Amino acid sequence: MPEDRLLERLEKLEGIVEATVQVLPPLIQDLSRRIDGLREEVRAVETKLEGRIQQVEGRIQQVETKLEERIQQVETKLEGHIQEVKAELGGQIQKVEAKLEGRIQGVEGKLEGLRQEVKAEVNTAFNKAMLLFTGIGVVLALLTLLR
Repeated sequence: MPEDRLLERLEKLEGIVEATVQVLPPLIQDLSRRIDGLREEVRAVETKLEGRIQQVEGRIQQVETKLEERIQQVETKLEGHIQEVKAELGGQIQKVEAKLEGRIQGVEGKLEGLRQEVKAEVNTAFNKAMLLFTGIGVVLALLTLLR
């Protein structure tokens, strides 16, 4: 019995294989035609895109040329303005430097006085902190002894 079932299954499988073998060649040919058609479409699109790219590259080149000319004009104008401003600022800078030098001397004197005051305050605060820590140490020592 099991052999009969196996034979039946084998015959069914052979039928399926034969049917598949008969159906596959036309399907493969159809796919091949479709692939060829798609390749042609891709080539057409590629050609079209290459043309557009060349147009865009041409436009970019024109814009670059115009921009370079415009940049050169602006640079020339800016150089003239820069030279004028440098001349004007030279005198003003010297005046401001002289004023600032006087102010810096005054501030340095004040800072030195403040530095001395801060130094004295820091020393006082440090001494107080040391006294506090010493007191804490004494309290901890007493607590340790009382335990």
